[in-house]
Amino acid sequence: MRIFFLSTLVLLFIGCSAKSTVVLLDSGKVGSSVIVSTNKGSTRINKIDAYVNLNSTEEAPTAMKMMPKEEISQRFGKVLSAAPAKPLSYILYFKNGSTELTDESKKILEKSLKSIKERSPCIVDVIGHTDTTGSSSINQKVSLKRAKYIKSIILKRKIKVLSINEKGYGENDLLVKTDNNKANAKNRNVEVFIK
Repeated sequence: MRIFFLSTLVLLFIGCSAKSTVVLLDSGKVGSSVIVSTNKGSTRINKIDAYVNLNSTEEAPTAMKMMPKEEISQRFGKVLSAAPAKPLSYILYFKNGSTELTDESKKILEKSLKSIKERSPCIVDVIGHTDTTGSSSINQKVSLKRAKYIKSIILKRKIKVLSINEKGYGENDLLVKTDNNKANAKNRNVEVFIK
């Protein structure tokens, strides 16, 4: 039996004797799918809460069917409750050319700190970005400076984390695609990614 992942997804695979069930769960990503394959054939699962049964490796997987959420909970509740929580992401915005957060982002920062504490110990990635005004090399430095600033706030709170990493992407990987030398407040951000 082979299972091919075509996109990020959460997959639940449960086997009982010779029979197994593969269910595609909601991963939060659009377009998730998986191909379940044996020597006798394959079936693509491309809908959330859809499943196929595998009766043996000498038979093709069954056709895709939908499983009600209640049945998923009943059959796989213990496994689902043991699964790690989905990662969280918070976007913090900065005033132009600085490490000063906007007033709204100061509130979001507090929410992110609360989430880190609730998930402690966890892994935190702090990823900085800038808009496209100014030189690329300066934007790289500013984005890393912003990420380090947010990391320092997290560390000052003495919240237990497994690791905390900061990265600066400058004007690369923009939230809002713009032309060069174009100011855009949404691109002046740091993402706090908690997993």
